[in-house]
Amino acid sequence: MIPYLLLMGVAFALDRLSKWWMAAYLAEHGTTAVNAFLTLRETHNRGMALGLFQGSSSVVGWVTVAVLVGMFVYMVRLPPQQWLMRAGLAVLIGGAAGNLWDRLTTGAVLDFIEVRPLPTVFNVADILIYVGLFLLLAGTWWQGEETAVIPQSPPPSAADSLPTPPDPPV
Repeated sequence: MIPYLLLMGVAFALDRLSKWWMAAYLAEHGTTAVNAFLTLRETHNRGMALGLFQGSSSVVGWVTVAVLVGMFVYMVRLPPQQWLMRAGLAVLIGGAAGNLWDRLTTGAVLDFIEVRPLPTVFNVADILIYVGLFLLLAGTWWQGEETAVIPQSPPPSAADSLPTPPDPPV
């Protein structure tokens, strides 16, 4: 389990470091067009992904905490053979925890990556969430069958071997 906790920590640290660096860079340089498709722009998202539910940061925060706890418990209970699913959950949890940190400390998530023609601005945590989701789904597909538990029917009991009585006459 330790490698997955480390992976979770690395994902969280990548998000925190990228936000710290971009906040300092954008404060000094302002919005920066890197090329025709990529712009670095400071925005603060007080809602969910893609700007949904703006202004409901505290509700989003509590829902995020509940979902993160559920995903962590699920990750811990996965069989060790499902390492790809565990890795995906670790990356996803680390990224989501980075955005949660922003919500708890500032009331909004710092987004700074704008890619045309996408209609939204996002951050490294959002990328990590999607990478983790991809790994989770890939693990479900590749490792799901090889580690699936096939339910077996219980052995027949003595009552199963007794003949059934005929239906009463009508």
